Amino acid sequence: MKFDGVPFRPVTVSKVEDRPKLLVLCDVSLSVRSAARFTLQLVHSLQSLASSVRTFAFVKDLVEITDLFAEHHPEEALSLVMSGLPAGGVLDVDADSDYGSAFEDFLEQFGSAVTRRTTVIVLGDGRGNGNDPRLPVFEEITRRARETVWLTPEPRYSRGLGRCDLPAYADYCSRVRVVRNLTGLDRVTTSMSRVG
Repeated sequence: MKFDGVPFRPVTVSKVEDRPKLLVLCDVSLSVRSAARFTLQLVHSLQSLASSVRTFAFVKDLVEITDLFAEHHPEEALSLVMSGLPAGGVLDVDADSDYGSAFEDFLEQFGSAVTRRTTVIVLGDGRGNGNDPRLPVFEEITRRARETVWLTPEPRYSRGLGRCDLPAYADYCSRVRVVRNLTGLDRVTTSMSRVG
């Protein structure tokens, strides 16, 4: 009688959907610009699949472009990223690539954004023009992340040509995949969804 004839009260627990956080670091230098444009369009469409998506573009300097896609139509946002500073863009796209500098800027300014729920996706060819790749900085970024996936438009054999730091960065990545078209990207996203 103390409980109005109810022997127990059922407690229902709803399962919280654990959608990953995506963090994209995208080289927009001339050597990978067409692949970067394609990938950034795709990243914009991934907004609904992840709990949060933050996107950064770099050549030498790094800039967050997440809000550009929130405030502008995708084509207009891409134009602001790819057009460069003299044309009113947000980044000097004609500078020489410097991955080490960009990764260090990212870690100093936005390092707290990388957690055990974050998947870091790097798009680029890893060609830093002989600049210090700052491998300990990249290692720290990957240590904080759930996983790190590097997407490159270059085939494996070309990584040994010229000054490519991708083989050194690859040691800290969960996987490195060649993505030059929609089919390659579909393979990567399918394999990522199986792991997640």
